[in-house]
Amino acid sequence: MKLIALLAFCAGTGLTVFLIVHAGLTPVASALASLGVTGLLVIALVHLPVVAMLGAAWWAVGRGQGRRALSRFIWARAIRDAAAEALPFSQVGGYVIGARALSLTGTDAASSAVSTLLDLVLELLPKLPYVLLGLILLEAAKPSSGTAVAIVAFLVVLIVAAAVLRPNAKRFGMGWIERFLARWPRLAESRERIAAAFAQMTARRSAIAASLTLHFVCWIAGAAETWLIFRLMGTSVSLPAALVIDSLLGALRMISFFVPAAIGVQEGGYVLLCGLFGFPPGAALAFSFARRARDILIAAPVLLSWQAIEGQALLPSRSKS
Repeated sequence: MKLIALLAFCAGTGLTVFLIVHAGLTPVASALASLGVTGLLVIALVHLPVVAMLGAAWWAVGRGQGRRALSRFIWARAIRDAAAEALPFSQVGGYVIGARALSLTGTDAASSAVSTLLDLVLELLPKLPYVLLGLILLEAAKPSSGTAVAIVAFLVVLIVAAAVLRPNAKRFGMGWIERFLARWPRLAESRERIAAAFAQMTARRSAIAASLTLHFVCWIAGAAETWLIFRLMGTSVSLPAALVIDSLLGALRMISFFVPAAIGVQEGGYVLLCGLFGFPPGAALAFSFARRARDILIAAPVLLSWQAIEGQALLPSRSKS
């Protein structure tokens, strides 16, 4: 798997370099210069409430009976995203790092692991109607793009998936947990506690509904952020076009999950999707780099805070030894 990720990363890097050469370095640099440091700070600050909402969606299902503090989940969610974007070759991945960060705040490891897996599913589910909405808007804007066939196929997949998964949701959920335990043997001793935590979290229908709603709002917020970044770079884009670009790029990233940081996939996807609305490749690449710069700007202090707390957690064991 590491070899596949390395090969995918090299191929994605090569594709990104090719796209830059093809688009021309000057147009890319000019678009980024239009954004400037102030613009970068603005889009980073605007993204922070989205991170907070994502943390709240996790908290909704993971807080349990103990009413754990919302701030803990927001911080752990920020670390999860930071690790996924800034540490693409991490062996454990952003999700496990996020679960570890949550456990550092006092949440037991079993609840942290289960709530992370459940939150991952609840984040993915609202993405499907979001992608469908993007396809519908693309068909409305570009009727000759052949999107109608994709919409029908997508609807069929959604209906079949709902019919198969809904009556067996808990069984499928436990199946994922069993595979998770097989990969992380240290948690095998907590099998009963993990099963109990899963049953408790999935029994709270209102919490699951709240998490799904918050995640969908966050996906929509991604379209608004796309609109804002383009505007700050001096490119006029409508909100429907921004939603199409953001939703379909999200689908591409979801499919290419094995590519570290979606390198090349994100850049190529933006060039293709922005091209549908007449935006030049230089502007599309500049937009992609601006998003990456925003993620790194947020990730740097977040990961430093995580390392500081990890160090504090190790101090007692070092002093005992």
